[in-house]
Amino acid sequence: MADLNQILLSSKIARIEPGVKKSQVGAQDKSGAPFEAALENAEIHLSKHAQKRLEAREIELSSMDRAKLSNAFSSLEKKGARDSLVLMGDLAFIVNVPSKTVVTALSREQMKDQVFTNIDSTVLV
Repeated sequence: MADLNQILLSSKIARIEPGVKKSQVGAQDKSGAPFEAALENAEIHLSKHAQKRLEAREIELSSMDRAKLSNAFSSLEKKGARDSLVLMGDLAFIVNVPSKTVVTALSREQMKDQVFTNIDSTVLV
């Protein structure tokens, strides 16, 4: 069965939580930060280091990329992973699975000559 967050992200259907007013459902993010809003809804966090790396390396993720990242966290969690490397096309993410935190992000250029240590798993998405 498909992950509920993935379905919501890809179909733009808003989840209605108890206590949320009808006028708040589907409200646009006024901060101009759709990636952070999507991660917040998916309960995935970005470390300050990861935020800086995404900005400095000019890495932008589509809604499909966000859904894939969320799905990767779900798969890793089911397998009991703790610190993992998520490879997604030309991007790599080091993530802490229990805290659902993206620790850092790299593009293909930055991956050259890199040694990834202290990870217990890798997933290709």
